[in-house]
Amino acid sequence: MAENEVNEIKATKKLGDIDKEATILYDFGGSLAAATEKFGEAVVYSGFVRSAVITAQAAMRRFLEDGLDGAAIEEKMAAWKPGVSIERVIDPVAATVAKFGKMTKEEQDALIETLMAKATGA
Repeated sequence: MAENEVNEIKATKKLGDIDKEATILYDFGGSLAAATEKFGEAVVYSGFVRSAVITAQAAMRRFLEDGLDGAAIEEKMAAWKPGVSIERVIDPVAATVAKFGKMTKEEQDALIETLMAKATGA
């Protein structure tokens, strides 16, 4: 980004049956150095941390959905760097086992029945 580059920021909100929209132009500085000069080091750093925490939480939620336990998530997150995508390898067996424990008895029985039918070729 160039120094003093102006960003367009849009916000939309549905109020009842009416869609509302607002747009502003805002100068964030255009670079890390310019933003730091304009807003101060603490503001720039805290914004970075806030954004990185939200990104990390989203990744951790995906790992939980995939059936990973705390130790596996901690291991994956140890290699994470903000702004760099995390490789996501889904283990379908682990995901199914994790989901199985949260199912009702009826849902578990139905899943077992479906798996048994697939195993016997029915």
